[in-house]
Amino acid sequence: MTPRSRQALILVAAVLAVGLTLSLGRWQLHRADEKLSRQAAVAEREALPTLDNAALHCDALTDALLVNRRVVLKGQWLPQHTWLLDNRAMDGRAGFYVITAMQLTGPGPCADQVLMVQRGWVPRNAQDRTQAPPFLTPSGPVQLVGRLVPELSRSYSLGADLALPAASSPRIVQNIDFSALPTLLGRTVVPMAVLQLRPETSQTGQIFPDASGFPLRRDWPAPASDVGKHNAYAVQWFALAALITGLYVWFQLLSPLRRRTR
Repeated sequence: MTPRSRQALILVAAVLAVGLTLSLGRWQLHRADEKLSRQAAVAEREALPTLDNAALHCDALTDALLVNRRVVLKGQWLPQHTWLLDNRAMDGRAGFYVITAMQLTGPGPCADQVLMVQRGWVPRNAQDRTQAPPFLTPSGPVQLVGRLVPELSRSYSLGADLALPAASSPRIVQNIDFSALPTLLGRTVVPMAVLQLRPETSQTGQIFPDASGFPLRRDWPAPASDVGKHNAYAVQWFALAALITGLYVWFQLLSPLRRRTR
């Protein structure tokens, strides 16, 4: 390879590397802006009037304007339809998100339909990873305070999502295939889910007494909670682009020029 060809190759490599690192830095800033916008949308929607059973129109729940709206709903838990979403951490601890189906009660367009609720988080048993931790699921009518979300929590999984076996409840899975739920439950499923924000109460507002087991934690992370991480990554990528540029200028332009002028 001639010196001129080598210089051209180094120039192309440097340009590509700088372009890639700048692109990755801009992508991190874009992710940060997306999460800030989502957080602002959550705050805006939560300020709107709360929806109850009568105001919940299931045929309109695919409307993006209803995402993150506050709801106060009445229904009854279906504890036989409970899943534990695996590999969900909170405050650095391994655990599960608890998902339980709720049958809505009337009056309202969604009466007798099933709503999937992301109820809270429980820790994993460090000695037996397959053991489901105990938690309270009240029987009878309950009142739920939450926020409408387009889908349940999802995490990366290799291949297809884990199936929903007909084993005893609760079942430990990686993700839930929402489209499979109507067939699995044999009921009509509301096309959105609810992120539960407070402990459920009786329909008269009374808090259920504590029971043995883990209280469900609901310290759900805000969409913009990790914006600082994206900004830090962006700074690193931009710094790497500057370093590559500086090294190219020094070794390919300035250093040869100094040698020639001696």
